Amino acid sequence: MQRTPLYGAYKALGHYPDYWYWILRGRPARSPHLLKQKVVREYGERFGLQTLVETGTYYGEMVAAMKNHFERIYSIECVPELASRATRKFARDEHVRIFCGDSRLVMPEVLALMEGPALFWLDAGYYGWVGIRTNEQRLSAELEMILGHRFPHIILLDDARGLIGRDGIPSVADVKSYVESTFPQRSVEVEYDIVRITLRE
Repeated sequence: MQRTPLYGAYKALGHYPDYWYWILRGRPARSPHLLKQKVVREYGERFGLQTLVETGTYYGEMVAAMKNHFERIYSIECVPELASRATRKFARDEHVRIFCGDSRLVMPEVLALMEGPALFWLDAGYYGWVGIRTNEQRLSAELEMILGHRFPHIILLDDARGLIGRDGIPSVADVKSYVESTFPQRSVEVEYDIVRITLRE
């Protein structure tokens, strides 16, 4: 069923029982997709951001949920089959663009398109995704490119629990230490399995 056009809609419908089950279980570490959508939407509104950049398109669920809330959406997917699927899915949405490739290589191209600050939704679970062992420096490379860019972008890092602090993968504390020491104007907080990197108040 995953290869059929209906799979995205099937997964989207599953978000609602998943959300209520998450509440009934006392809000455990793994946050449901509906909550993630809410956080992305709220941060876009809070900081007045019109552009959303995502790594890890997967089945395009976040793009579909956010396409009416942002003027531009750029999503990067490393798996060609998933990138092609998302490209077809959003072909009629002119403000949505799907990129295929390693985010470390594609990110400079995306950043070159920026005309102002953007909201970045990064996937920490990208490590070892679909059985592919990625370079352990991918996340730090992404953060350095984004935070070192000329615009004050806001970053939300999904699946913080994937930052396990072993096998070359940084921990949440490592990310916080790196960001706040290298970019002292930034602060890092974690809530509901999402690392939130914003401007220090």
